[in-house]
Amino acid sequence: MRNTLRIHCLLLLLLLLNLLLAAVGAQQTHIKLEQGDLIGLKVFPDGTRTAVYAFLGIPYAQPPVAELRFAPAKASLNWNRTLQATTMRPICPQLSNTIYDESPEGGGIPRAAQTDEDCLYLNIWTPETGLRYGKLPIAVIVTGEEFAYDWPRNRINGLDLAGEGIVVISVQYRNNIYGWLGLGEGHRQLPGNYGLTDVRMAIKWIQRNADAFGGNPDQITLLGHGSGGAALVLATALEDSNLLKQLVLMSPGPVLRSLGSGHDQRIVETGRVLIQKLGCQFEEAQRRQLLGCLRRTSQEDLLRAYESVYNHGNGSYQLGVILWRGLEERLRNQTLPPVLLGITSNEGAFLQDYWLDVAREGQLALQEYINHTVLPNVLRSLEAAGGEEGGSQLAAIKWRYFNGVSERGGSVIHLLSGMQRLLSESLYELPFFRLLDMLNGSTSYAYVFDLAHSMDMRGRKNLFAGASHSSDLPLLLGPSLFQQIARRRFSGEEEQLCRKLRGAFANFVKSGNPTPGRIYDAWLPYSRQSPFIYSLGEQQAKAVQSGGLDEAEIDKLLRGETSAGIDRSLSRTNRHDTYRAGASNSYTANNQQDSGFANHLQRVYGFWQVLLPLEQDNEFRGGALGQRVRLLEAHADAARYRQGFYAMLGLVCLLLACLCLCVYLLKRNPDPLRRRNASSASDCYCL
Repeated sequence: MRNTLRIHCLLLLLLLLNLLLAAVGAQQTHIKLEQGDLIGLKVFPDGTRTAVYAFLGIPYAQPPVAELRFAPAKASLNWNRTLQATTMRPICPQLSNTIYDESPEGGGIPRAAQTDEDCLYLNIWTPETGLRYGKLPIAVIVTGEEFAYDWPRNRINGLDLAGEGIVVISVQYRNNIYGWLGLGEGHRQLPGNYGLTDVRMAIKWIQRNADAFGGNPDQITLLGHGSGGAALVLATALEDSNLLKQLVLMSPGPVLRSLGSGHDQRIVETGRVLIQKLGCQFEEAQRRQLLGCLRRTSQEDLLRAYESVYNHGNGSYQLGVILWRGLEERLRNQTLPPVLLGITSNEGAFLQDYWLDVAREGQLALQEYINHTVLPNVLRSLEAAGGEEGGSQLAAIKWRYFNGVSERGGSVIHLLSGMQRLLSESLYELPFFRLLDMLNGSTSYAYVFDLAHSMDMRGRKNLFAGASHSSDLPLLLGPSLFQQIARRRFSGEEEQLCRKLRGAFANFVKSGNPTPGRIYDAWLPYSRQSPFIYSLGEQQAKAVQSGGLDEAEIDKLLRGETSAGIDRSLSRTNRHDTYRAGASNSYTANNQQDSGFANHLQRVYGFWQVLLPLEQDNEFRGGALGQRVRLLEAHADAARYRQGFYAMLGLVCLLLACLCLCVYLLKRNPDPLRRRNASSASDCYCL
């Protein structure tokens, strides 16, 4: 009896195992590439019935190790087996403990971040309709900050964006010293630009294999997010514009400085300094030994040497793309595909741990940090003049961003607010405005993302006004990534804004227009004559607003209490109740006339490039944009005296009217005057 029961249980277990295997098999799919076979995952995004297939960790180039370290990317070899493309591969080595650190607030344990030199992989999400019918547009996403860092834990997830009917691909590439150490094109051993060769190799791989996963090789949009990702996308477009249909640049930051004239020489100089620090400096006759020395150096030593010169982009040493001809010159002589550019309303509104440590010491310590660290770094990044002229610049900057702090309460908080405003305008908004002007010859669409107290890619809530850097990316990529970062669902406002943002991006990828066929709330192209910037979020998107300061939460952080970095306090229903539907409905009605943020950018440009005597932009200020800004300032100055002018004009007109009346009366009745004169003459005669 017991044996029979055991046999029945064993048969039942085998049956359940077969059913489980069948269910797992039903959630997988199989495709053939020129390199070999792939098995991916079938996933249903949250709230939809449309399946999306994910193929993760696909090699597009050979591992850049051993003899391929510090070498251009080489095409991937075929594999003699079926590749299980079901998990992401580690990203390339990079620094830790940066301002972009994704460690959770409040002392939580961070998820493990895996890095490896074998890192040249891409991840593909394609809708089921793509595998059935094919020829869907492709969006290739490249992220990165300062040519040094990419998100290691909160990885890009294209699951929800692919549900809009496009193929989404994320690309891993070499960063920091691995991707950008170089001595220039004339140096055969170490030319640099290895990260750029990675992205170009990935695009060529995508073109060759697009049909296999339902994509259209002739309709590729390259999307770059962050100061490094956007600059890399722009450099790729300048080299291979014929391969791309559209471009998307999100939060490009100081891209003009990263790709501008003179930057190539700084990269070469940084390369020489790093080589010397690594002990790989050789005489001219022994130059061939350079690569061998660098390839034998350990990963730890390479990153330590890079960290010594990196300094969060504040130092005089920098690595990145070498163009050899400045960005302004390239854009002046080359037309790019249609471009979608975006910025958040307060890019600098993120709290750095070191800022808080200094702020806890009091107002004086924070003021010293601003005077001796923040302000010199900002002026250095903009290459402002030194000496007495630099002193006048510092005085003007302090007046604009820190004036009146001592007269208000909570001065430490207001110093922090002024500091992040300073970084937002000088390092993000000013370059964004200049880049828009340089792209005047190409079709370009611009937007500003503004959602108060939004969450960024680190999982931290913005405590200042507006939306902080990288807070637009989780909403673009949808609930799958957002829930991974925030550990909660969308609020009502976030969900509606996500749909609006994602729909506009999908339309641009498909047609090159974010709002095709729309008239009432159409998203118009940006031009010098019509500086239209689409507002996504709050109706009046201005980085200069101070009403969004969450002083209570900032004060908690300063006192070392529980952090409010990730807000999980409100339920989905309560958050939906706080959503202001009436204000939201008015957004589209005002968008077509809305130029508030464009006017704000013009004021920022007027302060930094006209009021301040910045030496490096004399040629730019002499161009069309500089003349236009000076004309706007002349109009503003004239407006101050317009009322007095009209009053004086009215007084003159009144006096003229009185004079005319007197002349008229004299001409009409001249006899009394003559009689009076005659009588006066006779009186005199009698006398």
